[in-house]
Amino acid sequence: MQEQGALFSLDEVYRPLRPLCSNEKDGSYRRRSRQDALEYAYIETNPLCIQSLVVADVDDGDWWDYDRAGIPAPSWRTYTLLDSSYHAVWALRDPVCLTDASRRAPVNLLARVEAGLRRAVHADSSYGGRITKNPLNTHHTTTWGINDENSADSLDAYTLRELASALDYAHLLPKLHERRALIASEVGRNVSLFDTTRNWAYRAVQRYWDGPYSEWEETVFAYTMNKNLSVIADEWGVPLPTTEVKHLARSISKWVWRRFTPERFSAIQRHRIQQRWGTSTQDILAALDLTEVTY
Repeated sequence: MQEQGALFSLDEVYRPLRPLCSNEKDGSYRRRSRQDALEYAYIETNPLCIQSLVVADVDDGDWWDYDRAGIPAPSWRTYTLLDSSYHAVWALRDPVCLTDASRRAPVNLLARVEAGLRRAVHADSSYGGRITKNPLNTHHTTTWGINDENSADSLDAYTLRELASALDYAHLLPKLHERRALIASEVGRNVSLFDTTRNWAYRAVQRYWDGPYSEWEETVFAYTMNKNLSVIADEWGVPLPTTEVKHLARSISKWVWRRFTPERFSAIQRHRIQQRWGTSTQDILAALDLTEVTY
């Protein structure tokens, strides 16, 4: 028996302040106030840079797939005509910031959890997670919890660790290197773009130490946007939204600028030399086989 989440209200876990919304699934989406948007049939799932809802789009599945897989019940499931085609949503107690360069472990774990939950309920692998059925709209039918025992004012919400542990126990949590499992996820694209940019930035920043920070920030954004429109778009099928790229680039540029200083680089180099050759000059000369060299 997996540990069930704590009870929260929909208002506590639904984060967008001006969500995209429409009454048609493939219609024209506009941003409206939260209060007005919640009158529409389809709404934006999460803000661009924060995620508190994980959504799986099940086109032709079994209502109890999650139970057979041994994972926690969705916080709610929403369907329009047939209950075999629905959106399953797991609410997170604590939202995950997708642009915090100093705390990427939760983002990496979120990408794996999202892929694992979708795998567990045999969800559509091409679903990006941007738009979901509004559980409060009368166009849809919503089941809160296991068998509608909860409500919008008292729904199950989980920690990321609770969901990850359940998926890992069920052998459904993808490994870090399983890119194919993360390909449809916007979080997966975020992780890929972040890793590509940060690995470049660690060394590239040395060329900008003598200039202003603004030049470095502009360079990081240009690099990140270029990779988003080329590598991410090519490998993942669709790039990340420009706003998310801006936040991601700004976070990386600040983090690298503050931590990868000339002094820090010198300390890293000294540490690497000491680890490889020893701490004394004699140790280094011995390692290089120069102790017997005469001039």
